[in-house]
Amino acid sequence: MSDQQCPKCGKDFVRRALCVGVAERLLSLCYLYPYRCQLCAHRFRLFEWGRRYDERTVDQRQYERIEVQIPATFSMDQASGTGLVTSLSLGGCALEVETQLSVGALLQLQLQVSGSDPPIEVEAAIVRSVRAKNFGMEFLRLRSDEHYRLIHYVAGLLIANRQ
Repeated sequence: MSDQQCPKCGKDFVRRALCVGVAERLLSLCYLYPYRCQLCAHRFRLFEWGRRYDERTVDQRQYERIEVQIPATFSMDQASGTGLVTSLSLGGCALEVETQLSVGALLQLQLQVSGSDPPIEVEAAIVRSVRAKNFGMEFLRLRSDEHYRLIHYVAGLLIANRQ
């Protein structure tokens, strides 16, 4: 995380992003670097005089993953089951399940973030990586109200991790 602030939401949960395209690479020569807000997902550029970044050292993820232990259920054409989310961000999660999933598989997820509230429903997620029983998931589609709930949950986790 950075001490910079998002110009859209005013929060300081921003993260350096990879340069995309020729224009951003040229702007980085003038110390103008891309960032992404971890809460509202706004992508913006900040001037950082005298600071050089090596693109090889910048994390490929757009959002910071937070370590969690959240029960989850999933369903897809061929199977359904339960699992455990072991890390979470606005863009995806790491899901630990007994069922074998393959890269590119599409599924729906329900994240039980609270015992009293209904689960956060991810309408579409895709398996991006596979490591034994751990699967890297990218969230493709959430209803706006579910996305709002996810933002607030992740914001709480980010604040708790700072303390």
